[in-house]
Amino acid sequence: MAKHLMIGNEVAVTYSATTGVLADGAVDIQKLSASGPTSMGPLDTIATSPQFRVVVGDGTSNVVSPWIYGKDVINWSGKSHVAQVAEVAVATISTNALAAGTHTLKIMNLTNGAEPFESISYDITVTASMTPTAQTALLKIAIDANLPHWVNGNVTDNGGNIAMTGFKKGETKADGSVQEDLVHMSFFFDAAINGVSNNSTMAVTYTTVGLRGYGDGFYVKDLEDRQFGLQSGFYLRGHLPNTPTAKTNTASPYDMYHIAATKDGSSASQIHGVDNIIEINIAFDNGTAALTSALEGVLNSYLNSAGFGTVNL
Repeated sequence: MAKHLMIGNEVAVTYSATTGVLADGAVDIQKLSASGPTSMGPLDTIATSPQFRVVVGDGTSNVVSPWIYGKDVINWSGKSHVAQVAEVAVATISTNALAAGTHTLKIMNLTNGAEPFESISYDITVTASMTPTAQTALLKIAIDANLPHWVNGNVTDNGGNIAMTGFKKGETKADGSVQEDLVHMSFFFDAAINGVSNNSTMAVTYTTVGLRGYGDGFYVKDLEDRQFGLQSGFYLRGHLPNTPTAKTNTASPYDMYHIAATKDGSSASQIHGVDNIIEINIAFDNGTAALTSALEGVLNSYLNSAGFGTVNL
């Protein structure tokens, strides 16, 4: 599949009168007219303008998608930006300890989704009949003294349960590194003494379920990085370390639009084993409603004429 990512950064469509270069960060939809490529308007249809392409200005040149016949489009869709949400994991101890001994809490980092999971264990010394509130107070002291790098801030002790917040993708951690993905964690509580249960049990809940969101700037940046090879010819990164300039603003909320079309006008995804799909993703900063409306006005009008529904984000 020929994939293309076009990133729009809240910039109006204007072309330089001298160079013909589109404003840096602007997204335009062009049609192929008798005089060459020109901007498409809201009255254009597949009958009047059979072909179109997506154009993005990068400051020095125009980055363009392949020309697509409107009749060959097989998907036109979109999804609004949804912000990331940090996970809040809660460990609740429900009963008193029966006897004196050692209880162990293991905090596991499940973020990468594959074993072996990174973990840190904490031991506390309990007395007979020690309450859940007393146990979580000790756990807070132990954990705060050696906080897992994936936990954002100190433990919250609610008297019988402790809560921990994971980092979101892109946040800077205490050691100065940047979190690469939304944190997901869990706990294992060992309250057995010499193999015999000490009565204290723990339940794991999530008062806030972590959410990667959609169109988050850090995830759009990841998508852009993966597209450097296809769109910029940047494959041999060790030998040619001239990284293309990234256009994603990681602080921006991006709405995501998707256009897919076949290259030959059929409905087949492959022809004799060769890929037959062109896919265009438009990440569009939704900070200015007028710019969003202008982009949607052109694409909706055109793709409505191809039989697709209206996409308003």
